[in-house]
Amino acid sequence: MDKELKVGPGMFVAYSYKLYNESDGKLLFETPKDRPDVMVYGVSQEVVPGLIAAMEGLKAGDRFGVTLPPMAAFGERHEEDVVELDREIFTREGKLAEEVKTGAILPMMTADGHRVIGTVLEIGDEKIKMDFNHPFAGLTVRYDGEVVEVREATEQELKPMHGCGGGCCGGCGDSGCDCEKDENGGNKECGCGCH
Repeated sequence: MDKELKVGPGMFVAYSYKLYNESDGKLLFETPKDRPDVMVYGVSQEVVPGLIAAMEGLKAGDRFGVTLPPMAAFGERHEEDVVELDREIFTREGKLAEEVKTGAILPMMTADGHRVIGTVLEIGDEKIKMDFNHPFAGLTVRYDGEVVEVREATEQELKPMHGCGGGCCGGCGDSGCDCEKDENGGNKECGCGCH
């Protein structure tokens, strides 16, 4: 009988979870079992490190739970990451782009070509106030989840072509993730939780 595969280096892992704000118990994000997030242990860089550690050594069907402070989860909030940008950056043919609404999460590029995600806070006549902190920055969070699948990663999975690797908790779902979208707006290719 084959030894059951466990989460560890070089393993492909699919996992479902609910993410809660520990201070008030509010559900922040959920990845259902039929559309789990995925990662390759030791390769995927976007997964919260404390979450990876909580799954190490588990096998398919095992449950996990971990509470993480901001520095082990989505980082602290930084007020310098809240900025005002010229409204004209967000215009097309002289009009404000329809996706630019208060609360919208938008993909943007820095001057040196790095992709960043921002949340629209305020829309003014000349400026638009954006928050480039992760939406869950500054929160102590709790993950409650289950390992759905564990298998050896393929050669292709060990050398990912793009930045999504799972566990991004919706950060790239509305932000221009470069994964192919399905009919519901989720990602077909990478399973990065952008459902």
